[in-house]
Amino acid sequence: MQSIEAIEQHLDDPQVRHLIQDLGVPPRPSALVDIQRELQRDDPRMHVLTQIVTSDVAMSGALLKVANSPWAGLSRRAENIQQAFMLLGLSRCEHILTEIALRDALPANGPALLRFWDVSSKRAHAMAFLAGRADLPPSMAQTFGLFADVGIPLLAQRFTAPSYLETLEGANQSDEAFTDIEQRRHQADHTVVGALLSRSWGVSQTVVLAQRLHHDYGVFTANAPTDVKSLVALGLVCEYIIQRYAGLNRHGEWTKGGAEAMCHLGISDDDLQSWCDDLHDRFSQDV
Repeated sequence: MQSIEAIEQHLDDPQVRHLIQDLGVPPRPSALVDIQRELQRDDPRMHVLTQIVTSDVAMSGALLKVANSPWAGLSRRAENIQQAFMLLGLSRCEHILTEIALRDALPANGPALLRFWDVSSKRAHAMAFLAGRADLPPSMAQTFGLFADVGIPLLAQRFTAPSYLETLEGANQSDEAFTDIEQRRHQADHTVVGALLSRSWGVSQTVVLAQRLHHDYGVFTANAPTDVKSLVALGLVCEYIIQRYAGLNRHGEWTKGGAEAMCHLGISDDDLQSWCDDLHDRFSQDV
C-alpha cells in the first residue's frame, strides 16, 4: 500500500483532479451548501433550516419519508420538517439530506445502478447502527457508508465501450484486486473518482482516505489512522451482511479481506452472526 502522504499527494495531482471535469462530477447542490453552512453556526436557526428544506418539495418529502421509516426509530411520527429536525437531531437530518442530494445528482439508470443505491443506503444505515461497536462516530461511519462507492455510477455513465458495468460484474467475481481490473480497462477506478467527488462535497479527510483505500486490504497492516482502518473494516463487514441478506453466496471482497477486517475490529464468528441477525431484522422492517 502507498503511504498516506503519497495517497494525499496523488489526489492533489492536477491531472487526477482533472477527472472531475472529464467525468462530469456534479457539484454539491446549493441547497445542501446552505444547510451545511447554517449547521456550522454556533446556534443553527431552526426557521432557516426549515425554510431551506421546505423550499425544495422533493427534498422535504424525502426527508419526512426517511424520518418516518423504521430506520429512524422515532417514538412518534414527524408531521413536518421542523418536527423532523427536532425528533431526529440536526446531525442525522444533515446525513439524510446529503443522501437525498447525492441520489438526485448521480445517474441511476438500469438495474445494476438501482442495486447500487439500495446497497449504498443499507450500508450507510448499517454502519451508523454498528458504529459504536467499532469505536467510530456514527456520523463518520454513515458518511463513509453512503459515499464509499459513489465513483461507480460516474464511471458507468462515462464508459460505455468498453462497458464499465461489464467491468463491475467481472471485478465482483474475480480474485484479482478490484481496482486493478478497473485501471486496466478504463485507466481509472471508482475509489479515486469517489474520493475526488467526496472532497468536492466537503466530506472529511478521514472518510476520503478510507474511501480511497477500501479495496486495499494492506491498509490493516499499514501505518494508517485507526479510524481509516476501522471504516474500511466495518464497511466490508456491512457489505458482507448485506450480501447475505440478499441471498448471494459469493463474497469476493470478503474472501480477500474479511479475516483482516474481523481481526481489526476484534470480533468473532459469533459476533458477526449476531451483527447479521440485528441488521437483517432491521432490513426486513424497512421493505
